[in-house]
Amino acid sequence: MPVIPAWLVRSNFNDPRGIPYLLVWKDDRHDGKIMEAVRLAHFTACGREGNDYAELKRTDGTITFLRIVWRTLPRNGGRALFLLCPCCETLCRHVYGWAWDSVSGWSNRVRRVTWRCRSCARLRYSSEGGYLRPTGLGRLGRLGVMLRAYGNLPRPQSWLPYVFTSIDDARLDEILRQNHP
Repeated sequence: MPVIPAWLVRSNFNDPRGIPYLLVWKDDRHDGKIMEAVRLAHFTACGREGNDYAELKRTDGTITFLRIVWRTLPRNGGRALFLLCPCCETLCRHVYGWAWDSVSGWSNRVRRVTWRCRSCARLRYSSEGGYLRPTGLGRLGRLGVMLRAYGNLPRPQSWLPYVFTSIDDARLDEILRQNHP
């Protein structure tokens, strides 16, 4: 699931060059295919308020503007950056570009949507509501029940993007070469 954390947006805002970043999500588990690419740029709205936004532009031309909200931390005067979900207007530390595809009838199918919080994307953690072992009917389910004594399955890894801050980055050439042999 492609995710954009608030700390990545903050690093883009703090970059003194003021340039957009290229974020690329590559399927490293299978064939290395690029699954998603986004241009992340800092955008300041005109007007009296002058709010800061993160502009997320996909390769298909769709653009999502995420409002940036700074909150003071309880101790030592620090500040934390939060992203404002455009759907429910709650503050979040991560936004997701894919959502659960309820139309498909499968629990593990997703579709591309505008960037939003985990709740609005109808995503769940794998551990919500039960164990991380298969418990279905049949032999596999019985095996899963027996293996619970050994602990849960490992949690899925976060799918953080490759971040490119320069078009001259050698890693970018490598990723593009893998997708266009």
